[in-house]
Amino acid sequence: MEKKLFIRHARGIKPTAIANDLARSIAPHLEQIETKFNAVRSRIATVAGIIHIATPAEFLDAKVLPAIASLLAHDLKVRIHLGGKERIYQLLDDGTVDLAITAFQPQSKALDYAEIEQETLILVAATDWERQHLIQPFDPQQLLSLPLIAYDEDLPLIRQYFAEVFQIQLNIQATVTVADLRIVRSLVSFGQGYTVLPKYLCEQKLQTGNLCLLHQKEFYPRNNLYLVWNKGNLRHPRVVYTRDHLLEIL
Repeated sequence: MEKKLFIRHARGIKPTAIANDLARSIAPHLEQIETKFNAVRSRIATVAGIIHIATPAEFLDAKVLPAIASLLAHDLKVRIHLGGKERIYQLLDDGTVDLAITAFQPQSKALDYAEIEQETLILVAATDWERQHLIQPFDPQQLLSLPLIAYDEDLPLIRQYFAEVFQIQLNIQATVTVADLRIVRSLVSFGQGYTVLPKYLCEQKLQTGNLCLLHQKEFYPRNNLYLVWNKGNLRHPRVVYTRDHLLEIL
């Protein structure tokens, strides 16, 4: 039995409920076909042009720079935008950037993403600071009255660590906030307090003994990082090429 997909009205043609259901059911498949087509086109078309990438400064410095440097050999010009969650998603939403790296999954259906990294989170302080301020055996309650250095007032990473490891919901304020984890690391290294940081930012200072782990575990909390892009931008070969290049290297 044939079913009508469209109904003619005096004002034009209107899709039926069946047509709308059909469109919703095939939309994901069409998106997959378009993505594959754009990926093939990026391999055969020129990728020269300007690519805009947003990322947190510390992850750029520690992980992304080699990948971006290798893009320059393909006649791409790169514009890097630094920031945290709010700024990065603002840049994505207003179309300023083509790709972004963030610790937060996108909520908009216009955006797509892939996981690129799992950060291991560790609780650290300067070794001398730990000796002067903490009584052994370690008790996390001691930390609640001691100086805390954080990325911002919401205490990202720190809240996650305390909740997952100690089952403590933090209700404290940081002594210092600074929106760059490298500076957070430096302040802690200078003996100004404690913090939670991705392990990759601390490995060298842990090896030299400048920083120490305040609490050791078999398994540490992890924080996912994502490469995010606007689906509509995949029609540009340079965006597809850069996305695939970063996914391959990171």
